Amino acid sequence: MIYKLLVLMLIAHILGDFYFQTDKMASEKDNSLKGVIIHAIEYTFSVFLVMIPVINSNILILILYMSLLHFIIDILKFFLLKRKIIKKTGMLFVCDQLLHITSIFILAYIMACNNFKFSHFQIIRNICDVFEINSFYVAKWGLAILILHIPSNILIQNLLSGYRPKKENSNFIEFDNKAGRKIGTIERLIMLMFISMNQYAAMGLVLTAKSIARYDKITKDEKFAEYYLLGTLISTACVVICKMLILR
Repeated sequence: MIYKLLVLMLIAHILGDFYFQTDKMASEKDNSLKGVIIHAIEYTFSVFLVMIPVINSNILILILYMSLLHFIIDILKFFLLKRKIIKKTGMLFVCDQLLHITSIFILAYIMACNNFKFSHFQIIRNICDVFEINSFYVAKWGLAILILHIPSNILIQNLLSGYRPKKENSNFIEFDNKAGRKIGTIERLIMLMFISMNQYAAMGLVLTAKSIARYDKITKDEKFAEYYLLGTLISTACVVICKMLILR
């Protein structure tokens, strides 16, 4: 039961912190108290939206605590940034997400220790029975796909921010970033499917195809080659971790 609850909570967190939150909202959240409050409202809405299929009085309490913990972490980060105690870096993003995820794990554990129970609406159960769908299996795949898109792209971008080779054309950089993110997402999803089918050798084809497209730059620019390899390894690690921890 705790694992099912944890998957739902993580889906809600990913949607609220990455998909429903716009770039403008993320920027305002770090620069103004109003931005933090707006994000807290948006986050609460996303958690509520995900929990609707299993909603009951216990779930409402869970939504309240989950949103409150998220707000506390964000407000602490805001004041630490404002007083320049910490700096906005790639590692700050990692630490921030680790705190959020840790709070979710702790909350799920507390709920489980208190015999927390929930069940699907009857209509949800009926739909799953008619189409012979394992709703929890679908939820796990949904979580993995959500993680491997925007969150993984942002994680890789933050971790590689200090290693990116400089280019003169800023327009090309913007285009390259957008294309690179899309390619990275597709690459990770294909690799996840291959791993799920135990076709590990096929993963090499994906990496080879990606390398061919960058072959000229890899062979002529040592810094870019290191940057490219590091990004590929982090991207692959994201896929492997998702498979091991979520789709086990």
